[in-house]
This record gives sequence, C-alpha cells and structure tokens, in this order.
Amino acid sequence: MVLRGRPAFQPTTEQRKNVEVMVGLGITEEKICLIVRDRRDKPISRNSLRKHFKKELETGATKLNAQVGNFMVSTIFGAKPPDGVTPIRDEHVRGRLGELFLKARLGWREIDLDPKEKRRAERGGNSGELAEAERKRIKDAERQLDAKLARLVSGIKAGETGGSSGG
Repeated sequence: MVLRGRPAFQPTTEQRKNVEVMVGLGITEEKICLIVRDRRDKPISRNSLRKHFKKELETGATKLNAQVGNFMVSTIFGAKPPDGVTPIRDEHVRGRLGELFLKARLGWREIDLDPKEKRRAERGGNSGELAEAERKRIKDAERQLDAKLARLVSGIKAGETGGSSGG
C-alpha cells in the first residue's frame, strides 16, 4: 500500500522575487512566512522558507542595496538610470539624494546653528548673516584649537627643559 502525503511546496518566480525584496527591506523571516503561501493558501513554515528560499535569504539584502545604490548614484550624477527605471530630473531631489548618500555612506552631518542663529534663520534672516555667523564660529574654533596647541607645546617644552639631564 502506497501512502501519499501532501505535495511538496514549489516556490514560484514571483514568490522568489518577493522574498528577495522583503529580506532586503529587513522584514523578519517570521513575517515573510505569513506572506508566502502554499497551494492551500496556508503560510509556509520557517523550515520551508529556509529550504526553498535559501539563495534569496542570503542575497536579498545585498541585491536590493546594490539596486538602490546604483539608482541613487545614477540620479545624483544625472546619468542614465538602470533599465526599466524612470530618471529623476528634479535638481532639488537629486541634491537631497546626494545629501542622503553623503550622510549615510560617508558620515557627513549638518552643522547645528546656535539658538540665536536658528531664530534669525527662522525669522528669515538673510543668508549673508548666516554665512557670516558660520565664518565667526569657524574662526572661534580655530582660535580655541590654536590656544590648546600652544598649551600642549609649552607643556612639552617645559617637560624637556625641566626634566633631569640623565647624566
């Protein structure tokens, strides 16, 4: 007598693409299992997910990062985007993407204005005033750095001349 169990799960191409994107977006395996359905429209188990979508689970995040990165860099430089993608021509959006890239990948950050400068900017203070305030902040920082360096150098020199001759 031959016993038959339920048929083995067979993933579709669409399911593979969806799992790849969901992994790239950081969706947990538990949640992905709820979305991927078998022939009876039941969620698949974690073991089935890991067995049938091993490649997608391993490469999904990297593939999505590469696609988004390629799109961003193409957009920032105004180059032809990847096939099937509509280019962004808005200069403001391209500039914001550039800022996002610099912050996320290169660790750049915006400089915080002190409260007085912030209020002036919110009231509509002109950009010349803000630029002047920024130059003043830079000069102050340079002066503070020079003072610290001078103290360090004088401390080193004092150590050299005030120490024992060793002989």
